Amino acid sequence: MMTFVARIALVALSLGSQVGLAVADGPPKLNVVPSCDAAARGAMSLGRNSKLCMDDERAAEDMLAINWSQYSRAHKTQCVGMTTRSGSSSYVELISCLDIMKDAAAIHKADALSGGKNPKGNPSNPSTNGSSK
Repeated sequence: MMTFVARIALVALSLGSQVGLAVADGPPKLNVVPSCDAAARGAMSLGRNSKLCMDDERAAEDMLAINWSQYSRAHKTQCVGMTTRSGSSSYVELISCLDIMKDAAAIHKADALSGGKNPKGNPSNPSTNGSSK
């Protein structure tokens, strides 16, 4: 857990005030045009174009604005940092990151509550993996 906190602090420090402002009041304003242009160039054979990508990004931006408050400050900081670091941004990627972080935290919390024991029927539990001795 300490490593996780240290990583978040490092990301926050390296990104400076941009991340602080991004997580303060609402979702960041991202420039998704370069991402959609690149996605369209790479997916022409599939019929995916920049307009469809931009439509997806606008829908994701709207959904993010609605759900922004349900994500933790730490997850917002980390995910905004990760999805804006390369200069190519995406609301779809930001939502994916936030949802993964939220789900991982819930799994970690549930595992901590169970004492780290695998519940019966879990595929990782050797006694229930279908092999018999």
